[in-house]
Amino acid sequence: MLIYHPAYDAYHCVFRMLLIAEHVKDLEIEKARLLDFYLLFPGMLVHARLPDELRALRSQAKSLANVYRDPVSGLSTFRDMRHIQEAALKSVAASGLIDVKQFERGFVKRTEMLLAPGLKEKLDAFTLANGPVVDGVLAGLSKLPLLGHNGLKHRSELMEYRYDFA
Repeated sequence: MLIYHPAYDAYHCVFRMLLIAEHVKDLEIEKARLLDFYLLFPGMLVHARLPDELRALRSQAKSLANVYRDPVSGLSTFRDMRHIQEAALKSVAASGLIDVKQFERGFVKRTEMLLAPGLKEKLDAFTLANGPVVDGVLAGLSKLPLLGHNGLKHRSELMEYRYDFA
């Protein structure tokens, strides 16, 4: 039996990465991957150590937790998604929507190229439909530093952080 899930859909991942690049102007590839994971599985935020200023996001995550939709193991699912996320980011970079030179240096930086109007409408509709969570992830979680103790890698426990230069 085949079961579809957007976590393993490269086109859906391209869409999410574009959404992230549109809202967070300059970020590390690893942070983009973490934000993508939490956009896809907002219920998994209950397992992350969020700072007090993101308390509202935690309560929203609790209401969105779903044992049938959320992964059994966030860590293994995050690792499994890596190749799809990297391919999606390469595709977006190849299209000219993120800066290729910055991408090669490990950063996602949106270029000045305009999105197609239909795509912009779809991104806006997704943001509107998933408002508080999308806003919490893209405006709140993205503000946390990626590296070091209490960085996003440490707080999520989805990536190794102990050897980071912070």
